[in-house]
Amino acid sequence: MFLSPQNGLTSCLPIFITTATGLLFSLISHWVSKKDLMSIDMLRKVTTCSSAFGFSLCMAGILLAGCDAIINILCFALSLFSLGIAISGVLISGVDMAPRFSGSVMGVASTVAGIGSFLVPVITGLLTTHNTLSEWQTVFWLNLLVLGSSGLVYLIFGSAEVQTWNYPDPQYSTEAENEETRHTDRSLTPHIEMKEKL
Repeated sequence: MFLSPQNGLTSCLPIFITTATGLLFSLISHWVSKKDLMSIDMLRKVTTCSSAFGFSLCMAGILLAGCDAIINILCFALSLFSLGIAISGVLISGVDMAPRFSGSVMGVASTVAGIGSFLVPVITGLLTTHNTLSEWQTVFWLNLLVLGSSGLVYLIFGSAEVQTWNYPDPQYSTEAENEETRHTDRSLTPHIEMKEKL
């Protein structure tokens, strides 16, 4: 039995929406930071909270919609749009916090976040044993609370500022910075001399 084109389109729609939103807001965030319109820390908090609270509102819309298929699909699509915003927020803040250890930080964060990949289906299965509307509403309430509270936690405790532990040896970091400055000065010297001759 072959899958219909409509089924394939519906299946790829969530990934497409999240990816497109992530690319769009990454470009916007880059532009905002380059124009210095907002600090990196505030930018990450705004995008992360927009993602978390937007997703929570969409889950509330699904809860209020009941069995209305059109509103459910619309709220589901908007929730995925909201998730894509997080790509330019909390998902990149590990690189901001510790450029030297960004691989390790993102690896640990991805491992912790990945735990949900196998917990969510298990919990959903336990909560929807009779497959009733009230059981599914409980699942959506749980989603709303988890995502909404995560945005609140990041707003209060989150940071995109470079952490002190990014420089384990202060003396080494100072020497490395001075060496980098000297290297930059040496690379510019021939161009400066050439301009003076002209």
